Amino acid sequence: MTGNGSIALEDFIQAVQLQLDTAQTRMSLKAQNDRLPLTFAIRDIAMDLKAHVELDDGEIRIRPAGPQDKDPTVLKLTFTAITRPMIEENAVQLAIDNKDDVLLSSLGDDELDQDERRRLEGIGVRTVSKLNEIRKQGLGGSVGRITRLPIDKLESVLSRATRPLVDDVSSEPDGADELRQRLRIKGRNLLRDGTPPRVSIAGRPVNVVHASDTEIVLAPDIDQLAGQMSLSHDSKAPTELWFDQSHAAPPLMQPVIEGNGALYGNGGHA
Repeated sequence: MTGNGSIALEDFIQAVQLQLDTAQTRMSLKAQNDRLPLTFAIRDIAMDLKAHVELDDGEIRIRPAGPQDKDPTVLKLTFTAITRPMIEENAVQLAIDNKDDVLLSSLGDDELDQDERRRLEGIGVRTVSKLNEIRKQGLGGSVGRITRLPIDKLESVLSRATRPLVDDVSSEPDGADELRQRLRIKGRNLLRDGTPPRVSIAGRPVNVVHASDTEIVLAPDIDQLAGQMSLSHDSKAPTELWFDQSHAAPPLMQPVIEGNGALYGNGGHA
């Protein structure tokens, strides 16, 4: 409660709910302990709450009216008992189905400030995957109009939130060609809509030979085993990192000139 005696409407409703739950639990325990064949349960409670309604930074707050207050607002609230199936059918699913999903609230104010997140949450968008789902359905413009957020802002947030994240870079020989090396990249967000990112090393593109959301395998040239790597699903949010796997490069074939002028490679024959 603030200094002027107001309280958020949702906090008031939760406080009433908590006390009703406590009362019902006590009645249930009493019936069990006293072995009563019949007991009572709370079914419906209706109340008329006289209060002054205020809007503070997008939050509805109420301040109970005093005896001398004129023209207070009357809030008619009814609390009723519902069954578990009714809860599951009507309640908003707050849990994140995918453990790797990212809440918009975790992106920080640099991406979305509190007011912008509240506008998105008001239409049920609480996670990055939900925002991405809206983009796939082509509803970004509608969401932008409803939430008064520029579509470019939403696309930029989504690009940064789903850009490739690299945890590890390692190398291994190519099973088909011992003189070729493969780079194995482990991380997250390595696929977008089933497509791997564009990868370049030292400014030159690198072929992707295998890809999943957590791992991609690259086929670099012999001089691309170290340097700056860039991975991007789009031009708005590339991921860049420096790496060095040059120690894994196979030894170069050094020519050997015999007395008769014939050229031999190390371990080879003319």
